[in-house]
Amino acid sequence: MALVLVMFIIVIHDSFKHELPFYYILYGIAGLIIGQFVSLTQKVILTEESDTLTLKVRPIGFVLTILLLLVRFFVGRIIFEHYNVVWATDAVYLLFIGIYFSKMKDIIRQIDEKVYDYLFKSKNDNRNDEE
Repeated sequence: MALVLVMFIIVIHDSFKHELPFYYILYGIAGLIIGQFVSLTQKVILTEESDTLTLKVRPIGFVLTILLLLVRFFVGRIIFEHYNVVWATDAVYLLFIGIYFSKMKDIIRQIDEKVYDYLFKSKNDNRNDEE
């Protein structure tokens, strides 16, 4: 989340300093869509024995993570510059802000569901033990 905050501050600074065009918001929206696809490859699991939450990533999710890292740090700026995007770094940042936000939102939703299911099950087990 700290990385997302830093990227967001850089984009906001550039938007005021260099008058970043409004259509750049489409890169953020594209990131949200990509993030939804990436979040489908990850699943939060509650292990019954140790009552711990684990994030399970499918093999395709691992490949997508490696590809996204390559795009983020090496290839993304080159691709955007090839298509004549003026502020290529900001476009990459907006894309990844959308991806990170979407992934984190889905993971938090899954964690909430697991925790509430666990608490509900625990409450019902305690009631049955009292009877």
